[in-house]
Amino acid sequence: MEKMNESVNSTIEKLAEGDENLENMVLVMKKEIEELKGELTIYKASLSNGMLSSRPKQQAIDVPKLEKFKGARSARGVDNFLWEIEL
Repeated sequence: MEKMNESVNSTIEKLAEGDENLENMVLVMKKEIEELKGELTIYKASLSNGMLSSRPKQQAIDVPKLEKFKGARSARGVDNFLWEIEL
């Protein structure tokens, strides 16, 4: 009977220790979540003020129109068509 009581007490201690560890982990995670919420607020404010859009806007580029592929079966015709695409 005494061994059973020791076993129960040991199990209770282990559970209490595990519960304490979980509570500590939850507290750490809550703190980290609050920090992340603060950062998110700062990023949202920066975006709304346009502070993060410091890169220059892309300009339109004139791209020459390709000649329509005429279904040529010669290697030269296909090669010329592909060459135009690569430019």
